[in-house]
Amino acid sequence: MKNNKPENYKLFIDELGVANPKDTKSKLYILSACSVNEKERLSMKIMADQIKFKYWGRTDIVFHSREMGRREGDFSIFKNKKVFKEFIFDFDKFILSSDFKMFFVVLDKDKARKLGWNDVKTYEETSNAIIKNFLLAMISQDSKANIIIESSTSEKDFYFHKSNNFFLAGGIPKANVTYKKVQDTITSIAFVTKNNLDIEEQIADIFAYAVKCRYFLQKNKRIKIGDYEKIILKLLRNKIYKKCKNARVKKKKYLEKIKPIQILP
Repeated sequence: MKNNKPENYKLFIDELGVANPKDTKSKLYILSACSVNEKERLSMKIMADQIKFKYWGRTDIVFHSREMGRREGDFSIFKNKKVFKEFIFDFDKFILSSDFKMFFVVLDKDKARKLGWNDVKTYEETSNAIIKNFLLAMISQDSKANIIIESSTSEKDFYFHKSNNFFLAGGIPKANVTYKKVQDTITSIAFVTKNNLDIEEQIADIFAYAVKCRYFLQKNKRIKIGDYEKIILKLLRNKIYKKCKNARVKKKKYLEKIKPIQILP
């Protein structure tokens, strides 16, 4: 007998950069989201912990892209080229064998500033975009999902709540998604701290930097591309959410609205 029970997914969201377009220290504000089937989470954590224990002798290491790329802090061991090469082999295998997909929203702050955007507008537009794209992906495969966000400020958290409630109340009219369908799909939204050590949040951090590199390269802007950047750019191509090409007509109306990497404004 066929089991029609829906699959359960979790979406882990992290951010890179400062949301306020008036802040010029960062050129981009990025939301990076890692979507993973609930059944895959334990195996991902075990593989990540095995790598951490192999190189550091403990599992409370946090994969943080900035420090990994600069070989700082715990990652100063990568100054040894042999160690770095061996780690990358293990890390590459871990990422490619793990069943997760990535969604992104990239805000070009120079363009947003010229349009008069502020941090409120940034939070509203980026949170709406990331939740909508993930929601459509889940609906297209008849899955249920929870959204988990690394909490940073009460203001940012408020706008994620607001975006979630917006879809829960009004659906997505342009995609013919009713509020009832949204309520059946997104079952909860939660906020966590870095102390949770969720590997999915760490993956979101790593690929936020990767999509930043990708954007700058596409715009022919200056960015240093070293060995680490080349590796995560290669992995990024494999882990971006890809639409099913053989989907039924009914599902295509959802899929055609999904933007795995949405550029704003």
